[in-house]
Amino acid sequence: MWMSSKLGPLRATLLPALLITVIIVLTVSYHSLKFASSTADAAVDVRSATHQAALAKHAHNSSLGFGEIVYISMPDRSDRQDAMNLLSSSAGIKIKLIPGVNGSEISPKAIPDQAPSDIRASVLGCWRAHANAWLYLLDSDMDTVLIFEDDLDWNPNVKGTLETLSMQMQNSKIRVDEPSDYERRIAPYGLDWDVLYLGSWRHGGNPDFKDVVQIWDDPDVPDSSGLNKGRYSNQEALHNFGLTDEEIGKKRVLAPAYWTMHTTGYAITRRGAQRLLFQMSYIGDMHGDVDVEITRLFREGKLRGYSLTPPAFSQFKVGGTKDSDNIKLGKTTDGRGNLHGTNNNIKGSARQTMVDSLNLDNWNEYKRLREE
Repeated sequence: MWMSSKLGPLRATLLPALLITVIIVLTVSYHSLKFASSTADAAVDVRSATHQAALAKHAHNSSLGFGEIVYISMPDRSDRQDAMNLLSSSAGIKIKLIPGVNGSEISPKAIPDQAPSDIRASVLGCWRAHANAWLYLLDSDMDTVLIFEDDLDWNPNVKGTLETLSMQMQNSKIRVDEPSDYERRIAPYGLDWDVLYLGSWRHGGNPDFKDVVQIWDDPDVPDSSGLNKGRYSNQEALHNFGLTDEEIGKKRVLAPAYWTMHTTGYAITRRGAQRLLFQMSYIGDMHGDVDVEITRLFREGKLRGYSLTPPAFSQFKVGGTKDSDNIKLGKTTDGRGNLHGTNNNIKGSARQTMVDSLNLDNWNEYKRLREE
């Protein structure tokens, strides 16, 4: 009883003192670690080739060096969602779904002010889904996000392609300003752009700035037979960028974005998301397909970007009604199917690599073991 009566006041004195001591220790430890971290950061030479190479290696992580990767897919296209998740998981990439939007369900009050009265619901829905992806970035604390549509393919060495792109962009000759230390420290592709077009069908530079290009050797560029031809094609653009016939199929070009088409794969920065929403939603300067509007903003100088030629990402076509979300009726088996689908303007196919890795002839394997 004496011990208990004496310990009561002692506990009342010791517990607050112990709590204060713990708080002091944790606070000191936190600031010590923060100081050590900032000291270590300060010790890193962000301009060194070693740091640049390490930063470029982020292209091999699960988001390809961007904050995250999101993809847009209509809720009823579970077939494409299955394909996208198979493709990404096979490549060690993580993707997050941004649901597509039914344009007929958009409130008339939410339609951009300058949209024509006869604009198709499918066009509005596509724009709104991409706008939701832009909002997703602004609602996060990330600097960039890579946006895919749900019908794409890429070359099997896309991580190596993007690692090289990172080194080129870290040593850019076509920036309009010097990169900040923050960019040099944490941004594999810099942050001086609004939109980085990595999966365009059309290609072409500003005719007044044809000399503003960055060109490098790349073993993963398709040869000329694998590039589309005609106006605004890869072939025409590469010639206009100064490449000879002998160089086409061996080199890749980065140039200020001017002519682009399709939103198969593109990245945005926070400022890019702001500008896209400002132009198309706040001002309401939206008159048609979202990819056409983006290229118009490039040409008008209201949006800053870069385009990669040939691209890193391609549409994947299976033929028939499955290639469109806008065709709801008709047979869905009138195309070639995934096993016979095609891409364009890239070398090889990550989808084919996935098929090869997942195909199995289990009993033939047992037979082979028995024969050995």
